[in-house]
Amino acid sequence: MFVRVSIVESVFFTAENPSGTVERGGDYTVRLKMLKGYEPLSCDHASFSIDKRGDGEYELTLRNIERPARVTLFSKKTEKEPAENPATECEILFVYNDGTSECETVKYELSEHIRPNTRNGSGISRKGYTLIGWNTKADGSGEHVGLGSRYTVAQGQKAVLYGEWVKCQPESDFLYSVRADGTLSLTGYKGTGDQEPFAIPSEIAGKTVSDIGYSFTTNIPCGEISAKTLILPDTVKTVSDYAFKNSRFEEIYFFDNLEAVGSKSFSQKIKTYHVNAAKAPCLLKSNYNARFADNIDILIVNKDKRKLLFFAGCSFAYGLDSAAVEEAFGGEYVVANLGINGEFDALFQLECILPYIGVGDVLVHAPEQMSPYQFLASMRLDGRVFAMVEGNYDLLASVDFSYSDSVFEAYMMYNNLRAGQPPCKYSDDAGLFNKYGDYSLERPYDEATEVERDVAYSESYIYDTGLLTEENISRLASVYEKFEDLGARVCVSYAPMNRHSAESAQIFEKAANFEDELVRLLSPYGCFVISEISDYIFDGRYFYDSDYHLNDLGVLLRTERLIDDLFAAGIGGE
Repeated sequence: MFVRVSIVESVFFTAENPSGTVERGGDYTVRLKMLKGYEPLSCDHASFSIDKRGDGEYELTLRNIERPARVTLFSKKTEKEPAENPATECEILFVYNDGTSECETVKYELSEHIRPNTRNGSGISRKGYTLIGWNTKADGSGEHVGLGSRYTVAQGQKAVLYGEWVKCQPESDFLYSVRADGTLSLTGYKGTGDQEPFAIPSEIAGKTVSDIGYSFTTNIPCGEISAKTLILPDTVKTVSDYAFKNSRFEEIYFFDNLEAVGSKSFSQKIKTYHVNAAKAPCLLKSNYNARFADNIDILIVNKDKRKLLFFAGCSFAYGLDSAAVEEAFGGEYVVANLGINGEFDALFQLECILPYIGVGDVLVHAPEQMSPYQFLASMRLDGRVFAMVEGNYDLLASVDFSYSDSVFEAYMMYNNLRAGQPPCKYSDDAGLFNKYGDYSLERPYDEATEVERDVAYSESYIYDTGLLTEENISRLASVYEKFEDLGARVCVSYAPMNRHSAESAQIFEKAANFEDELVRLLSPYGCFVISEISDYIFDGRYFYDSDYHLNDLGVLLRTERLIDDLFAAGIGGE
């Protein structure tokens, strides 16, 4: 007597013979072709065996079948070696360069990060001078490295860095008042104001300078301070509104123990910011955005290699299998996932990437369709900008902030983020990302509830064609042009969209309208859109906790489509 056997369909495999009949008490064998990245785990039949027969191919044998059976096969992600950075051991000799022979050797054992952080300036002083960083040359003519920022040292190597000092303005040039705590507030200036750089002393008459008062540049015989570079010592904790009203500063050095800066402290936009560490970091171990510095480190150490870079907000952090990309291109490119956060200024992030771009690099930009920041409709800064660079403040100095008058406002937000957070070490890490920059915590696909999960997670994630203006796309295209001028190729793709989102009734129509308008606006600039927007609309079951964070299976599907698009665009094989 024969009985019928069938295998329950699954997204994780295709079965060559998913159903059939077998003599009672006999065995039934099914040939399986697994979805790439997954393998069979077990099934709900009492007796079975699973045998691998080839790349992604398995045989499932159901044994001793006595009655009709409908069998469910359970799958799992194929276990891979963790994508972690190799351990690095190196040394840096810090020569204080302060007129003495003092120096200090620091040994590093790196695992979470690939570049060591330099020591800050605590305990190092020189009367009449301010330490503004380290330098590869004793005379300060080499590469500048901020205090606490990162420097590249290869495995097993030893680097030498020298203290970089600037001479402060004469104490006699300043007017001041004594505060209740015995420290000084600078209330006026008697000098010429044209000495470069304009370095404020940390002490006057043996008392600590802690505040720049509101009248500092209004009470000056020279009319204004014409120097272009301002250096604040690590003793200054507050800068009042209007303190630098009559000044022309384009560049500033300050320390991360600065507690308060008035929103009207400067009358002009500052172009370049240098932040030196005076405090231990607070966010490297706990803040998602702190990963950004590590992502840029991938570019820094591979500056002379060809790179395949993926940029957007968190839809890329949660939406790319970089190891699969690397494998697909045969190791032809260094792959980095630069997507972190699309909820604030993307121009800042792109400017941080630019210095490390070279000939043959590829930038894939897949802007979230409702993000004003990704389309440069808004360049709003907030405290997360500083959280991004806490591991390497020097990244700030690579950005031209002439477009923004809110950098110090963002810094104050950063101070709020740090408030109450325990100090951590530069070697700490939040443990959320792999070495490529992919968000690595497991987000499993659940077949048992897949239909129930075909829903929207929010009402706000939509195709916002209002962002696609001539002004915004012109601004975005001008940034793309900077990458291309350095020899890179820019490819535009699309962020994933939940088919069951707020626009589900008309989602394909709205997607097509968005695509047509984006392509129309980019075409005059020669920008290349490599994808079709409909390919990146997925059922809700492929998302994790939002309409743009994919689960593990969604990541696999999106990555495969993106790889196909890149090959079709002629990327690789050069």
